[in-house]
Parts: sequence; C-alpha cells; structure tokens
Amino acid sequence: MICSNCDAPMPDVSSFCPACGQAVALELDTIDSRQKLLAVLAYVGLIPAIILLVIPALRGDRFVRFHAWQSILFSVSSALLGLALRLLFVVFSILPLVGFLLAWLSLGIGTLGVFILWIVLVVKAAQGQHYELPLIGPLATELASKQEVR
Repeated sequence: MICSNCDAPMPDVSSFCPACGQAVALELDTIDSRQKLLAVLAYVGLIPAIILLVIPALRGDRFVRFHAWQSILFSVSSALLGLALRLLFVVFSILPLVGFLLAWLSLGIGTLGVFILWIVLVVKAAQGQHYELPLIGPLATELASKQEVR
C-alpha cells in the first residue's frame, strides 16, 4: 500500500503512514448488504463471531473477518472489565454508605459505557465502516490480515 500524502510504502495493516503520520482509511472493496449483515451478526455475541471466522466461504472477506475479530476482542475485554468492576464493587462495598454508593456508581457507569460502545460498533458495521476501537481495533485488523494469508 502507498500513502496518498507522501507516496511512501506502507504495510497493508497500517492505519497511519509511518513516514508522515497521515491517517489512512482502510481500502476495502464496496461493501454490500450481505457483508454488512454478517458484520452486524458478529457483534451479537462470541459464538456467532467465531462461527463467521470458521466458515470457509468468508475467509476472503476482510470486512467480515475484521468485525468478527473485533467482536471477539471486545467481548473478552468487556468480560475482563466486568470482572474488574465486580472486584471494585466488593472492595467499595466494605466502606460504609459512601462505598456502597461508589460501588453501584462504578458498576453502572462501566456497564453503560460497554453497552453504548457495543451500540456504536453495531451501527458502524451496519453502515459498512471499518471502525477501529482504540486499543483492540489495530489488533483485530492484524488478526484479520494474518488469517487472509493462510
């Protein structure tokens, strides 16, 4: 892949040009409604995302594979965040009154944040966008590209 800003060569999995730092949109073929539906289906849960990665007919579909990997990573991250919030809940619950309120507040904000982020991911997939989450998105892109090579 070549940067449109400085014409420097770049790896295919780059989100930014290593030479000039220009953000680069992932070049995907036109996304049809079937691909959008499958990408949205990936965010239904862990099992549909894994199934989408295993289906041989979808091995060449980079868009669906990216969203399936991002869904898996998002689900695992959400589960780990849930465990951390529950541990925080137990620690805060030990404190009288204020601790209990802080525990419920942290658990509620964390749960609401994950839910809103999940809605954003579903909407972006339905719109046919390659939307990367800040921490797990680049890893999902890399995993989707590695699977394509095999």
